[in-house]
Amino acid sequence: MYKLKVKPEDFIVRERSNVKIKDQGRFSYFKLTKKNRNTLDVVKEIAKQLGIKEREIGFAGSKDKHAITEQLISIPRKKVDVDVDGVSLEFVGQGDKPISLGDLKGNEFEIVISDYEGKIDAIDFNVNYFDEQRFSKNNAKVGKHLVKKEFKEACSILELKVEGNNFIGALTKIPIRMLRMYVNAYQSYLWNETVAKILSKKDVVKKVDYSLGTFFFVKEREELQVPLIGFGSKEFETDDIKALMEKEGIRYKDFVIKQIHQLTLEGEMRDVFIDVNDFKVNGNKVFFFLQKGSYATMVIRRVVA
Repeated sequence: MYKLKVKPEDFIVRERSNVKIKDQGRFSYFKLTKKNRNTLDVVKEIAKQLGIKEREIGFAGSKDKHAITEQLISIPRKKVDVDVDGVSLEFVGQGDKPISLGDLKGNEFEIVISDYEGKIDAIDFNVNYFDEQRFSKNNAKVGKHLVKKEFKEACSILELKVEGNNFIGALTKIPIRMLRMYVNAYQSYLWNETVAKILSKKDVVKKVDYSLGTFFFVKEREELQVPLIGFGSKEFETDDIKALMEKEGIRYKDFVIKQIHQLTLEGEMRDVFIDVNDFKVNGNKVFFFLQKGSYATMVIRRVVA
């Protein structure tokens, strides 16, 4: 066995942004460095102190909580004065557009693997599974209830205060970014299950159980994409996907959520394999770079013997 994130300094994430920084513009860009803080919680606190809405603060993606992380955020103000515990802001320039999801090349990682004396395998590719951080305890379960329009059940799991039977009203008090996260988590679970089914039939070199299933790692990579299931993705249907959807009791049109239209999500293709760039080992510390949307902890699952 091994341990990660024994202390925040053991898990460092540095964002590589593709945002164009200029000397002027209506948005100010800051390097946000946080320690033991969740990105959404930090954004919420900054917005509160500035007297603006959370959605006015732009960022390219959420970063690990139990870590030290660096990322760019955008704020539609020239002057920003906030005091947030565990957070520092460094002004880096301005620009014409807010930073939005996906506005990055990827992330550099510096990770200490504690309590481990075994071999660390060098790799240059990995399976692009979603890891536990995506799911937390009930994220995928809540997401499934939202997709199936079981709003009462979603409110119950989230322990929301509901007036009368206004379940949708209770849900919409949650920031839309967070609500979408639940549906995204369910899509991610379905993707993991589909990929695991495919790879389990190939030359498996390692398998690892996690809270929602099993990860299968294989010897060879190939050009392979699997859809994140959503409305409009029926054209990519395979027998494995069809069987999984029947098991889950869902249809493609379920991902159209008219009651909270911002939660309606299309399907899109996702690479099954990704490059692991600049992988290096120094004692029990590893360094590498991953494209956006990929999980460093999944690399650790693969490289430890």
